[in-house]
Amino acid sequence: MADMRNLWWTAGRMAFSVAENDSWLNQRWTDSLRRSATLLEPVWPRSYSSGSFSYALPTIALLLYAVPLGDDPEYVPVEDIIKALTPRPAGREAPSLEDTIRESLTKRGHDLDDASELSSLFRSLVEYRPPIAYTSTGVELTSADHWPGGTLMDAAVEWAHPVFTHHYLRRNTA
Repeated sequence: MADMRNLWWTAGRMAFSVAENDSWLNQRWTDSLRRSATLLEPVWPRSYSSGSFSYALPTIALLLYAVPLGDDPEYVPVEDIIKALTPRPAGREAPSLEDTIRESLTKRGHDLDDASELSSLFRSLVEYRPPIAYTSTGVELTSADHWPGGTLMDAAVEWAHPVFTHHYLRRNTA
């Protein structure tokens, strides 16, 4: 139950930190974040409270925020979300999730190089982070704590896609 409270608290805190004025985009961001937390609630790990899954909340919220303007985040089909989260095969010409979100945010008038909270959130999710196997003192991390390198958005997608697929698609067809 504590992890569920943390999930909703994080979603609420993020909604208010990104909201910059009273524009309709703030309501869209809040709706996207609420839907992201609602989708994550039944699949959120209950045995631990940190890991790559924790970046799924803002990643899915950004995806929902970036869908075409006519679509309300609340009504985007789960199948469409899972399709967007599907990893692209190497060499394929389809845009990555990062590119799709970046393009949509730019179309909405967001300057992703400014100091706004939304831009900072996006940049933090797509910044490349080198692999980590040791602490700064030289102590080797356990295999579960190794960071293979990449972006937080990629880590979130790697966690969310199979979990969502199993929970929302495979379970419903069984």
